[in-house]
Amino acid sequence: MTTAIVGESGSGKTVTSTAIMGLLPSNGRVIEGHVKGIDGLTWVAADKKPITPVGREISMVFQDPMSSLNPSMKVGEQVAEPLAVHMGLDRSDSMKRVLALFKEVELPEPATAIYKYPHELSGGQKQRVMLAIALACNPKILVADEPTTALDVTVQKTILELLLRLQKERDLGILFITHDLDVVRDIADFVVVMKDGEIVEHGKCIAVLDKPTHPYTLDLLSVKPKRNMGQIEHINKDAPPFIEVKDLELSYITKKNWFGKVQERFTAVDGVNLKIRPGERLGLVGESGCGKSTLGRLMLGLETPNGGSVIWKGVELDLKNRQMMRAFRRDAQPVFQDPFSALNPRMSIGTALCEAIGTTVNGEALSTLKKMEMARNLLVEVGLNKEDTDKYPASFSGGMRQRIVLARALAVKPALLILDESVSALDVRIQAQILSLLSDIQKRRSLAYLFISHDLNVIHAVCDRVIVMKDGGIIEEGTADKIFNSPSNSYTKHLLESRPGRRELTA
Repeated sequence: MTTAIVGESGSGKTVTSTAIMGLLPSNGRVIEGHVKGIDGLTWVAADKKPITPVGREISMVFQDPMSSLNPSMKVGEQVAEPLAVHMGLDRSDSMKRVLALFKEVELPEPATAIYKYPHELSGGQKQRVMLAIALACNPKILVADEPTTALDVTVQKTILELLLRLQKERDLGILFITHDLDVVRDIADFVVVMKDGEIVEHGKCIAVLDKPTHPYTLDLLSVKPKRNMGQIEHINKDAPPFIEVKDLELSYITKKNWFGKVQERFTAVDGVNLKIRPGERLGLVGESGCGKSTLGRLMLGLETPNGGSVIWKGVELDLKNRQMMRAFRRDAQPVFQDPFSALNPRMSIGTALCEAIGTTVNGEALSTLKKMEMARNLLVEVGLNKEDTDKYPASFSGGMRQRIVLARALAVKPALLILDESVSALDVRIQAQILSLLSDIQKRRSLAYLFISHDLNVIHAVCDRVIVMKDGGIIEEGTADKIFNSPSNSYTKHLLESRPGRRELTA
């Protein structure tokens, strides 16, 4: 049986799972209630040291496999470690068991993968390694905390299918924690809805998702991105493009011989052509590794192409011309995925925004007071308070930090924003708020957007036109409605069919 815990960020989902595991931080403790295991023993009780048999009876798979895996250890050794600690296997038997586990979780080329480091594996492959570690000692219960949030739709689908297969073969009980209600529909038998640390509704999946009774559950189901969010009706299709990409190429050397001669190359971007017009919202979709983010960096001048050109307002960019690139980077600003690493934790928000504003506007020097006033106005524009200039990043939630990152990008009054997975890690309500905010700002400032995302629902909701990438090249493009309602390419059809939430629920 699979039980899903759903709710917004801060609702208590992860704290509940870590309490069950006996893994609360040093400043956290259980003050009431208890957790009783399948062995009949009380694993966790109020004011007592937890005795949860982590790794044996119950295991956990965390959201970010890159931060969970040791970057200095080969993945085979990391899977073998719990086998030695909990089951007392020697190295030879451990490695045999690791190979069997890698085959079970369908890791490509398992015999070779044993000797690889985490950075040599894709996101989906790293998550399979985390599953192998969790299953190594044959637990009866698996806790999965947002295990598919950062994965693209096709990889997400394969991981969910793998979890369901392993559950059936091993007779596993799964506690699945997520904010994605479409994923819940695909995997859960029973659903628990949490708000402010309390359970507000629970029941069978079909009852909770199709016939919710609590206002909060109804609210969660209603905030999913909707088509034509803030759509701009009059885009001049004959207007010259803000930015144009012509035959853009980038490849990396992956292998040389002893004499330094190149033997193998990896092509990240392969002859890409695209245009973005004033006020247009262009969506860029594809699986991880298809070249989406690399193309975005090339367009911003953060990478040097092997061939092709980027043309801004009719003039080809010269990466060696500092004056040209400085002016261009004020006009074209990035908004990256992770707002936690995008902000300096030791710099106040006001200082960070003032740094972005600079020292002059239209040739006139700005005083410190004037810059701080501009910073406060920027925070108000993105839905925060003027007083927040004195606070530090640690005082804000993920959604608030993403608003601050957006304010910093807007500080230089850009004409184009390149948003790289900027809402993928946020829960549904905050995601909807950020998307609505972006649409409002676009209307006020007449901005053009390039949305880079693996979330097809977001792209369909906010974009006017969509480009689909595969293996570094563009395989299909068209209006959002055409791509999503009548795609012509088989790969695009495969992406759309991989979206979660397609399971038909029965009572």
